[in-house]
Amino acid sequence: MNMFTDLNTALAIAKSNLGVTDTSKDTEITAILNASAGKDSTGTTKYRPYLVAAYFLPLWGAVSRSQLIEGDGAKWLKPTDFAPLITSLLTLQESADCGLKIDECWQTNALRQRLQCGCEAETGNIVTGFLGAGVI
Repeated sequence: MNMFTDLNTALAIAKSNLGVTDTSKDTEITAILNASAGKDSTGTTKYRPYLVAAYFLPLWGAVSRSQLIEGDGAKWLKPTDFAPLITSLLTLQESADCGLKIDECWQTNALRQRLQCGCEAETGNIVTGFLGAGVI
């Protein structure tokens, strides 16, 4: 059963998974926590911090590292390099979502499909179809 009924707890978990240590992204994270929340059988709001972390990870991870992973002959971090962590976060969220009513657009299967679009990013550009980077 999903235990994230407290927005501040969900925010802290999402930020921890994203490596965000200040409040500069709180508004954006909170907006997605609210948009993606589910309801249990009693109508209680349940926040989904792991889904939110998976949603922002490629965009913010690439920005914070400027996508550079090698100096000479520069090799750039590709959105697909985040796939294992995103898959783990979404799987963890699926487990926590049991019994929740969740808007179709925010179900883990729908997000997983969008995040793993199979797009190529060899040029080092953020792929707009990957992890909602074009949505934000």
